[in-house]
Amino acid sequence: MVPTEAAKRLYVQIAGPIEDLERLEGETRKFEKSNYLRIGSAKEWFQEKVLPHVSKLEENFHVKYGYPGELFEALTNKEIDLAIANQKLNVPGISFEEFYLETFVFVASKKISLEPNFPLNGQRKPRTELLKQWMEDQHWFVYSEDFAIVRRFWKLNFETRPKLKNYSVLPNLHDIKNALELGKGISVLPTYLLGKKSNLYTNEKECKSFENQLYLTFRAGERLSLENHIQRLTSWI
Repeated sequence: MVPTEAAKRLYVQIAGPIEDLERLEGETRKFEKSNYLRIGSAKEWFQEKVLPHVSKLEENFHVKYGYPGELFEALTNKEIDLAIANQKLNVPGISFEEFYLETFVFVASKKISLEPNFPLNGQRKPRTELLKQWMEDQHWFVYSEDFAIVRRFWKLNFETRPKLKNYSVLPNLHDIKNALELGKGISVLPTYLLGKKSNLYTNEKECKSFENQLYLTFRAGERLSLENHIQRLTSWI
């Protein structure tokens, strides 16, 4: 086939813009792989452990907050490249590796810890059954209706399932912390949320704490290309 004169004139006009588009596409792909962090996580963990560091880098990043199932779906759909999740599920094409251990402890509002009948004020070591009964009568702030976090604490300390009489559901650990500081109640929270400025009462002697494994997840076969991001995340925690 031989181009006509009109085709030659058209080629001269569009060759430059096409080359610019190809160059821009290559630069975009290179940029996304090397610098652009696309990560999914629970909101509380990301805000406490990652955001203070990544926001100082003056680099572009994209964050998706959600539960593990939502994050794994986003990985599969290539909406994000990394996810921090507290569950290890059998998801085709997704790889898991242990990343961070968070520790959950019993916490109480300052108003409760100052009450005369507070069983953990150091006057005497409480009996397990009395402590359990006291906790069942308190107002709890919980993460979900199924008491997902409280169940583990209750099983470890009392070897039963919790039977809470009064509770409020706040599906955000930051909100639970704020509610305890502003109001009156008890709960179980990760230590990374408490820090040195919190005025909440905590107890790891009479009330056993527990650890929860977080996993770094990514699409199978892409670990090497994410090494720079993973090294940064590891150094920040």
